[in-house]
Amino acid sequence: MSDDVFMEILARLPLKPLFRFKCVSRAWRRLISDDYFLRRLPLLTSAVFYHCNADAKEARFACTSGGGDLQECGMEFFPFHRDSDIVDCCSGLLLSYSRLRASFYVVSPITKRWVALPQTLKSTHLAVLAFDPCHSSEYRVISFTGWLAQGSELEVFSSATGEWAHHSLHWGVDSDAMTATLRHFAGVLYVVAFPNYIVAIDLDGMRCRRIEVPEPVKPEGSIDKSGGFLHYTCSDGGRLKVWMLEDADGGEWVLKHSIEVATILRQVPVKMHQQLQLLALHPEREVVYLRAPGKLVSYDLEKKEAEVVCEFRKEEEGVELVQIWLFPFSGHMSRCLAH
Repeated sequence: MSDDVFMEILARLPLKPLFRFKCVSRAWRRLISDDYFLRRLPLLTSAVFYHCNADAKEARFACTSGGGDLQECGMEFFPFHRDSDIVDCCSGLLLSYSRLRASFYVVSPITKRWVALPQTLKSTHLAVLAFDPCHSSEYRVISFTGWLAQGSELEVFSSATGEWAHHSLHWGVDSDAMTATLRHFAGVLYVVAFPNYIVAIDLDGMRCRRIEVPEPVKPEGSIDKSGGFLHYTCSDGGRLKVWMLEDADGGEWVLKHSIEVATILRQVPVKMHQQLQLLALHPEREVVYLRAPGKLVSYDLEKKEAEVVCEFRKEEEGVELVQIWLFPFSGHMSRCLAH
């Protein structure tokens, strides 16, 4: 049997038994650990949420199980989980902060690992975790320590150096125009800004670049990367639009897809008046992921076909989602926080 046929069979298995099969032989371990094979697996889904009925709103973390359901992950392996708060989540990693110890922790509920970061030099106004398992096992934590009219003072922790470094940034737009819609890809933090911009922050060179988007920014707008290109996706409730930037260094935006939301709703078991929340694009294929009440839905933009990816269990329907991420499993994910 050829490796390609064997990979096709393995890719159809649930994740938990699949990774246990790495112990069968060196040949199986080599195939299952290969990044080309890992990119063919279904995207992992992770989310930070609150229980709406709980007396105290404590942030929880959930991830897709081997059967595809979104299930809560226990945090008992992290000894400070009871006196720490989840302040950010990025591609399966959590950024947790303990006020009692004045310390940040980076935690991986998927691999059950965690690390404590050295203390920041200044107090933090806002903290962001940046991790892209498609490109590297390195992660960064950005601590914004002071706001300027069109910029910020900040400290950046890099897992590569193990240290915080101080920087100043100039956005190119008013700080009040910056939104909470941001994504990190391959060392660049993209932030949506009113009225019609994306601010690209190069975390290696600590430089900012302003990218104009093709239409006014809306609360439902999101940033993503697919096929190596930056995408801006938005919806006015009636139509879903997917724009692609041809050249990140100053190219034109191209409208790749414009789909009637009603077309998607007719293919999934939800009521027509219910809203779809845009979540992410597939990093390789022409597929968009959306959240409908009680379920996650994928929609193939080329085949015009919708499919329910996973459903929330009954006990998880009364939850308030704070952040949700879809990302491919990679060797960088398994190696992250390994030391």
